[in-house]
Amino acid sequence: MAARVSAPAVHLTPVAIDERDAFFDAYEAYSRELEPFDPAHEPTDVGAYRDAVEDDLAFADSGRELYWITADEVRAGFAVLRHLPDWLAPERLITTIAEFCVFASHRREGIGRAAVLAILAQERARGTYEVEAGILRDNATAHAFWRALGFEVRQVLTVRRP
Repeated sequence: MAARVSAPAVHLTPVAIDERDAFFDAYEAYSRELEPFDPAHEPTDVGAYRDAVEDDLAFADSGRELYWITADEVRAGFAVLRHLPDWLAPERLITTIAEFCVFASHRREGIGRAAVLAILAQERARGTYEVEAGILRDNATAHAFWRALGFEVRQVLTVRRP
């Protein structure tokens, strides 16, 4: 019988200012990986995305957080969270997992699941009312991943050009 391999220790580590180049490099690779799931969408302008994120992060209360997902102290992915008041009940905080990526070299190891559970624990401690995650319509793997973690589809966003 093969020895059981223990799951890696997974943590969320805030992206430091001096790590942002590495973060946006990782984001660029991730955005290219998502292109097949949204073929009508133009490729992401990572420079414009970076400018918008950097502008947002300049405000202490922007509600945006960038995290490395680390497994046994090695970068295994990243997550971008947004915290906003619920428009129906502003006293309630809603957190959106706006971007979530486990690097290909670390997939199928339980790291993504552990990272989401860490996010949920962090948000419970923060008093967050609800956590949502945005996924692309045609990414069946992502749909299955989030459903397995107890997330449910509540709305579908439609889009078109004028």
